Order: sequence, then structure tokens, then C-alpha cells
Amino acid sequence: MQRRILLAAAPAALAARDALAQAPAPQAPAPQAPGGQSARGYATRPVRIIVGVAPGVGTIDLTARAAAEPMAEALGQPVVVDNRPGAASIIAVEAAARSPADGHTLFMGGVDAIVHSFLLAGRPPMDPFTDFTPISRATRDHWMVVANPDLGVNTIADLARVGKQRSGDLNYASFGVGTLFHLVPARLSQRLGFEAVHVPYRGDFTSDLLAGRVSFVVQPTALLLPHVQAGRLKALAVLSPERIPQLPDVPTIAETGYGDLAFNMGIILFAPGGTPAAVVSQVNAAYDRAAKNPAVRGRLADLSLETMGGSVQEATDYTRWMLGFIDDMREKVLGAAR
Repeated sequence: MQRRILLAAAPAALAARDALAQAPAPQAPAPQAPGGQSARGYATRPVRIIVGVAPGVGTIDLTARAAAEPMAEALGQPVVVDNRPGAASIIAVEAAARSPADGHTLFMGGVDAIVHSFLLAGRPPMDPFTDFTPISRATRDHWMVVANPDLGVNTIADLARVGKQRSGDLNYASFGVGTLFHLVPARLSQRLGFEAVHVPYRGDFTSDLLAGRVSFVVQPTALLLPHVQAGRLKALAVLSPERIPQLPDVPTIAETGYGDLAFNMGIILFAPGGTPAAVVSQVNAAYDRAAKNPAVRGRLADLSLETMGGSVQEATDYTRWMLGFIDDMREKVLGAAR
């Protein structure tokens, strides 16, 4: 598989991507489909996983790249990551939804890209159960509130104080309007009692955050963890119910008094709607095998990502839960769910 060139990715993300790309593929036998038939069946050409972010940016790209080679071993065809950044993942979602429903094109991302990004663009949303078919829950992510050290804040209480003093002056970055990267920090600033300016980015925002042109973000840990550990950025809280091993001294958001903001989010592997059940089963088995592989789990654990896998039904149930969670977040931030 040819290595894709990273575009405007942070150095830490470059290193993480390269490490994943260069790591040898775990060896595993092909998974078995129902009835004992080998999963080496439907794939007759390379399988692509479309993602809505630039190479090396965020948990979606890193997870897709980590799983690609183990999935290729299971499916008997190369699995490549197809980056379609921009428009809050609408470009990627449309490309995936319009692809043939034959298992050769997949989409990895969240329900916010399929539904809520379209709503905020003034367009009819896609349906995650008809325009797409949930295949597998890909990850359980740990999110954190991160600020530039020059902002002079060390805690959530500090952020509330500075935000109120400079209301309308602070800003936060996201990967697009309507995504969780937008809605969660918007809700956080609401709860802390100040207004902040939303700055959506087409690609990576890390250089601007490091330079102080972005005040704070709420993001999964994968992209920014190395900068926090090196002291270049300040983690104020993690949004998981529990503290995370990589940042044991960083309190949970519940410990800071805002337990209603606690959550764990993740991403999902989808196929276009109408993909045959037998193909969905084979792709599910291939991802589940990759998610359970110790080498893949270890590489993603270094980025504070938990691989999940599981059944198609579990993916469907999780998709439904995520849709309700984001609807609730959108109603609180924007005044309307859908």
C-alpha cells in the first residue's frame, strides 16, 4: 500500500500515522462467515475506507489506518484509506453513500457527520440506518478540554473565570460546523457562563492552538496527547467518567463540578445502505478481528483509544444511542434537535 502524504498535520500526528503505517500487519487467519464459509469471498478489488478528515488528523484517520492492513489480511484484498476532508465531513459522507453497496467502499466516522452536519448546512440529513448500514463500533474515545498555556488557565474553574472576563474574545477550533468538535465546546462554554467564537477548520488546527491563535478545544486525546505530555498544551479535564492512565493527574469533568458534560464517544464503521447482509457480516468479522488483535489494540492504546469491534447489532444499538446523544447536545446548543 502506498503511503499517503500528510497534509498540514501536526508533527505528533505525523509520527503516529507513520508508526501505524510502517508497523507490520498482524498475521491472522481469515475470519469465518456464518455457515463456516471463509470471509475471503466478496472482495474482488481493493476496499476503501472513506474518512472525512485529512491524513494524520484525529482519531478517525488513525483508527482506519491501524485497522486497514489487518482487515486486508482477513478480506484478501488491500484496504486503503480515502481522505475526503472538508464541509464538516459532508463530502466524505456523500461519496460513501453514493458508492455501490457491494462492500468495496466503507465509511468510518460518527453519526454527527451523517445527520447533523447536513442539518446545519441547511440540507436534508442522511439516515444512518437507510442511507448507511452500521457494521461495527470502531473505538471508544476519551475526550479532553485542552488550552494554550498562554491563556493562563490550569483548571476548568480558571477557564470559566477567564472566559467571563474576556467573553467573546476566546475562541475554540473544530473540524466543522455541526460536528461534536463544535457542539461539545459550545456546550462547555455555555455551562461555564461565557461566549466563545467557533473557528471551523478544514484540516488540522494544532499549529494555531500551539501558537495561541486558538484559545482552547475539546477533542479526543489522540491528536493532542503528545503535546500535553510535553507541556506544550494544558489539559484541564477529561470528559470520561474515569481518569485515563495516560493523564492520571488530570481530573474528570465530573470532579470539576460539571458531571452533566461527562461522556465517552467513539466512531463507527458503516457500509452504504442496501449492502447485502452476507457482505456486512464479512466486513464486521474482518474489523472485529482487527480490533481484537493485540498489536492493533496496543498501538491505539498509546493514543488513548480503545478498540471495540463487536456484532452488527451492537453497532446498530450504539449508532442509535449516539444519535440521541447528539440530538440532545444540539438542542441545548442550538435550540433544536432535528
